[in-house]
Amino acid sequence: MTAHIRFIPVTQINDPLTLSIGLSGGSGTGKTYTALLMARGIAETKTGKKGAPIGYVDTENRRALHYKSAFPEMVHFDMKAVDDAGNMIGFGPERWIEVIDAAEAAGLPVVILDSFSHAWEGVGGVLDLHAQTLDRITGGNDSLKNQRSQLAWADVKPRYRRLVDRIVRAKCDIIICTRAKPVMQDLKTKQNSRATKTRRKDVPWDPASDGDLMFEMTTMVILDPSAPGCPVHQIKVADQFKSLLDPRRPMGEDTGRAMAEWAKGQGDAQRQKAILDRGREEARKGIASLNEYWNTDEGRQNRPILRTIFDELKSIADRADEALLSDEKDNPFSDQMTDEDAAAADYAEEQAKETAE
Repeated sequence: MTAHIRFIPVTQINDPLTLSIGLSGGSGTGKTYTALLMARGIAETKTGKKGAPIGYVDTENRRALHYKSAFPEMVHFDMKAVDDAGNMIGFGPERWIEVIDAAEAAGLPVVILDSFSHAWEGVGGVLDLHAQTLDRITGGNDSLKNQRSQLAWADVKPRYRRLVDRIVRAKCDIIICTRAKPVMQDLKTKQNSRATKTRRKDVPWDPASDGDLMFEMTTMVILDPSAPGCPVHQIKVADQFKSLLDPRRPMGEDTGRAMAEWAKGQGDAQRQKAILDRGREEARKGIASLNEYWNTDEGRQNRPILRTIFDELKSIADRADEALLSDEKDNPFSDQMTDEDAAAADYAEEQAKETAE
């Protein structure tokens, strides 16, 4: 029966959206400080109160407390791998679900999970659970592990998927910090030898997390040590956030505020997306058209937003020009003649003259 299903007009839906923001990077990239700044902007915008609480789940030996004087509104949870009695409890998916449940029960507007990499590669994390399950179903027989690895994943992955689902359904906003490790790149091409769900060919960092989670998030960026706090490598950034996440500018309180305003339905996201789409429309006509639009009054006014996707616009325009040249070359009715065609025409003319003589 479908009597309980009700479709609601969007004009009647006024609940704010929730944000899930992923910050990944190696040591020295500013993940913790950036997360706290963004969380402050989000919390104050959501509550309308200065000094609104920021939840912090700390798996890094209380590292966040280094910033307690700068962020007195932080409410801290020291998430250890052992319980108070010293028993190993690890960082399994169910513990993280309990943490999110507790954050919601406490009425926290935003919570930071740092480092969520423990859920993936820490003690009791997904990789550890997979290894334990594989040992159990193979009886420790190494020769069977390759062929039964997928069977072990079938036992572990549903537990992790429940955690991902809990993050997506969270009523509080969540900022997830994960570690990233450098990836060796070809010195000539600046490309990685092998791309995966979490490793793009053009990004020299590999996050210690799962690709399924990364692409469920509202926004996912990788920070670089050369520019701490700057969203240098943008793994998932929707158009409405392009102008907010400038790779040349560190993210901070204003970034959090703007994202929270968007979530409340009061941001400027739709207008900015229209500007980006307008730029792409001109770029599809080629470099000349893009350059002409860039120098119009409208283009000048929109340049600050268009610059956030400048490389993308140039790439689109270059491909458009290449396609146009290819079409003209293959067009038998084109007025432009290739060198080979000209040589063939000259030869035919010479032959005609000789025949006439």
